[in-house]
Amino acid sequence: MRRMENFQLRMMVSYFLLALAIILAFNLIVNLDLVVGWFGWILNVMSPFISGFVLAYLLSIPCSGTEKLIEKSGIRFLQKNRKGISILIVYLLFVFIIYMAIILIVPPLIASIMDLINQLPIYYQQLEEFIISLNEDDELFFYLDLDTFYADLAINFGITGPMDVLNLISPETLLTYLGTIFSGATMLFRAVLAFISSIYFLFETENLAKFTKRVMITFFPVKVNKQIFKYARKMNADFKRYIFCIIIDCLVLGAVTSLIFAISGSPYALFLGLMLGVLNAIPYFGSIIGTIIAIIVIWLTQGFTLAAILAIVLLVVQQLDANLLQPRLYGGSMKISPLLVIICVSAGGAIGGVIGMIVAIPITSVFKNMIDDLIRHRERENGMISRSLQLEDMHHS
Repeated sequence: MRRMENFQLRMMVSYFLLALAIILAFNLIVNLDLVVGWFGWILNVMSPFISGFVLAYLLSIPCSGTEKLIEKSGIRFLQKNRKGISILIVYLLFVFIIYMAIILIVPPLIASIMDLINQLPIYYQQLEEFIISLNEDDELFFYLDLDTFYADLAINFGITGPMDVLNLISPETLLTYLGTIFSGATMLFRAVLAFISSIYFLFETENLAKFTKRVMITFFPVKVNKQIFKYARKMNADFKRYIFCIIIDCLVLGAVTSLIFAISGSPYALFLGLMLGVLNAIPYFGSIIGTIIAIIVIWLTQGFTLAAILAIVLLVVQQLDANLLQPRLYGGSMKISPLLVIICVSAGGAIGGVIGMIVAIPITSVFKNMIDDLIRHRERENGMISRSLQLEDMHHS
């Protein structure tokens, strides 16, 4: 009798929770705009702390390496305070690198970008004359109609002519965009808050991990926790290795291509090299887009012949990067087929933009490992079942 009452009580609680979930889901759907607005407000308020967490996660990679070096030093005081000393060293280096970048790299980079923007009307006129000459000489299998092109832009984006396009990327408009993005004191306050919170995140890493583990153990069974912790460790290791490798790869490619453009005499060598280095963080698509932009700029500024030569040189450099440098950096931790990489990067871009494209590979790697483990588990189960059936057949025979 008591069992029946307990069963009925559990059923009533289950139905109540189900009804509550349905009501909550209905209210969320009805007030979706309000929910999205509140969610956006929360993200805006928490954005400095989210940025701080991301910065702490990135800087935890050199912090871990510095801690290991201090541990090997044999000096007792350093070993006892290795966490705080490693954080201090890494953050001082980080601030120094940012300061040197602002002093040495940012001014010539901004000057190069401004000069390129100021020269755009001339380059556009050259491109337009080139297209007209192609149409007149019938060198293409199709006709490039600029009027139709601008008509499509007018319908979709309100752009009626070349001047509208150039006005979107004029120096004055660019400064307006930058002023909107970096809104003075508010941006500075958020940056300082993110910087300070990242230090606290690094100091509290172990406590946060212990608290998360306690919550998981409280609410999930032992077997589930074992698998969650296994894949969480795998994802963390893959992310850190991937981020470290991609930063090194981007720095090497950016430095090499900047040197190539400088040797070729391009006035925009620093800008083009940095652009290629940054875009290289996006697998497959980034290097292709960056190379196309760089070749167009070289073609318009230094002629078609040099652009063709540099296109071949960049192709060789990227092949060396893809086949020699990247395998040595990544090792065997990111063995994913090219087709799967293209699919996961496209999906990551659709979901999370550029950040989604960058983190798509390590996330896909972990999910691939999970699916492989599940398949192996099922294969073992099927193998055991087939062996037991064979033993039964032998026993009956």
